[in-house]
Amino acid sequence: MPNYLHNASGLIADTFPWSFRMYSTSAATESAAETSWSNAIDAMFTTEAFAAIVPETVELTGTYTSTMNADWKQTTKTSTDFSVVGTASTAQPNHRCEVVTWRTAQATRYGHGRWYLPCLATTALASGGYYLASAAVGDIVSAVNAAISAWTGTLQPVILHRKGTKSGPGPLTTDNIISGDVPDGFDTQRRRADKRVPARTSLTF
Repeated sequence: MPNYLHNASGLIADTFPWSFRMYSTSAATESAAETSWSNAIDAMFTTEAFAAIVPETVELTGTYTSTMNADWKQTTKTSTDFSVVGTASTAQPNHRCEVVTWRTAQATRYGHGRWYLPCLATTALASGGYYLASAAVGDIVSAVNAAISAWTGTLQPVILHRKGTKSGPGPLTTDNIISGDVPDGFDTQRRRADKRVPARTSLTF
């Protein structure tokens, strides 16, 4: 059965890239697997409530699916172009991101993976700040559930273990993803917008 790498990517403020990816196994052809993946990501980003907490400066520009060889290296690739933006007028810092955690039957740290979503709107914050509002968490969950529904039956998402461990998975093995969740906290992706040159204002001495 073929192994695939799936990627979704875009831009923040027309300049700074963001992306997340997933591995899967599937009996489908690369083209069919990409159709399933691209439909899933489209369903996610066009979910109305989710789009409302994604800034209008955040754009989904494309997806791709790549067939992996026995060493889990990319071979061929099928791509889909997008131009989907959020509808919120405000944005949190470029490097701040919400996380989607994917889990397998492995109870150790080797048993989970993450998507780092692009920055969200300030309206996604709880009234006191610091954390996501429960409604925003629900909006993300609904959007990701739409993606899951779109790929179910075609793709089996997996966590890839590239290196073996003493007491855990062996090298180049996979575990099926069986659950996932969305926390109300944030993470950071420092490489997003790390090329931006900050505007500086001098102090008076």
